[in-house]
Amino acid sequence: MTNDKVPENNPFKQIEFEGNAPEHLKNELVSEIETIRNTSVIVELYIGSFIDTIVRAISIDEPKDFTD
Repeated sequence: MTNDKVPENNPFKQIEFEGNAPEHLKNELVSEIETIRNTSVIVELYIGSFIDTIVRAISIDEPKDFTD
């Protein structure tokens, strides 16, 4: 690999942004991450309970006690 200098007419230099991201962009990103986290918690709650119910319903070795 050579250590050639990047040519000055590089089109990607025009789209590079130097500095920090705007505050509203940071807030939107955090909001999206929280939405994904909350969705995964809800899915885990419903799917976990559903699977537990099925396992208890088809379990032969244990007496069926659905009061838990």
